[in-house]
Amino acid sequence: MSETVTVRPARVGDIDELVAMWTRYMRIHALNPAYRRLRTDAIETRAGMFRRHIEEATSVVFVLEAEDGGLDGMLVCFVEENEPLFDPPRYVRIQTPFVRREERRKGNLRRLLRAAFEWAADWDIREVRLFTGADNLIANALADDLGFEAIEVVRRYSLRPEPEMNLEDWIE
Repeated sequence: MSETVTVRPARVGDIDELVAMWTRYMRIHALNPAYRRLRTDAIETRAGMFRRHIEEATSVVFVLEAEDGGLDGMLVCFVEENEPLFDPPRYVRIQTPFVRREERRKGNLRRLLRAAFEWAADWDIREVRLFTGADNLIANALADDLGFEAIEVVRRYSLRPEPEMNLEDWIE
């Protein structure tokens, strides 16, 4: 890959590559209980979600575009309403940060986050929230190093056992 990397908003033509990166992201985090129960239409649904994030004004997908035109990373941002009891009234949610393995440790996540921070500032929003898996020790340590503070942990309790999906069967 080239050393020159550009951060830009994703375009509709990027959706296939975004879905490919998301699929890799899901494989990497396959042990997370939330990701073990993907629906059979998950790829099509995720493609539609990427399309909405690209087309709607209150969301964006930032991508790392290498000089050769390929994508080396992504980060999804969208405006969310906060609980009515708390300030700020709105924040930007950042999720699915992903940088291809060979492009890590080069400042690429920081580039994506800088774009997200600037985008949030353009919306006059003063807080961003980065969502990471509770089981992802590396991502959580990195978030701490980047200045994010943990504000809550979401836990789930299944009232009915559900069959777990084998990601190898789900993803060709």
